[in-house]
Amino acid sequence: MTAPAFVDAEAHIPQMDEVPDLADVQYPCRVCGREAGPYGGRGPKPKLCAEHKTTTGKGNKTPRVTGNAQNLAAQATGVLVQVNSMLAMLIAGLQLFGTASAISAANEGFESAAYQALLTDPELCKTILKGGAKSAKMSLAIAYGGMAMSVVPTAAMELKERKAAKDAAKEEEERLNEYPSVPRER
Repeated sequence: MTAPAFVDAEAHIPQMDEVPDLADVQYPCRVCGREAGPYGGRGPKPKLCAEHKTTTGKGNKTPRVTGNAQNLAAQATGVLVQVNSMLAMLIAGLQLFGTASAISAANEGFESAAYQALLTDPELCKTILKGGAKSAKMSLAIAYGGMAMSVVPTAAMELKERKAAKDAAKEEEERLNEYPSVPRER
């Protein structure tokens, strides 16, 4: 075996960060070691400096959004979008088709704006959902009414065409029965 080559041990030791002078720091930050902040004598002693402290609680300007708030906002937005659709169908029933079309077109933009607005107010979402549950029977009736408004004209047109074809066939049969000597074409 050969002897290992001489290795400079100090070259392979990583440099350590400098430790701040802690002589005058009364409450050091757990992360960086700087002064964590003033301590008034009540409550827990500060453990993090202003740079590493996270803002939570009452002092936070942005409302806290949880998974439950997101679910409530999505459900409440769905109810509002459905109400708008029902309103569009009702207005179409009054033969204001341009207005109904405008409501339907604006409903998509309304959906995203309403979701963002409801995201921060779970109580309003719950109120909307309670109202949506109470008006479910009315919404279902309006939904069937809207479906009927779109199906009835088609059915009426088909029935008119069927009656016209039946009447034409009846007239042709009567015409052929009037002149029996004329051979029938089949």
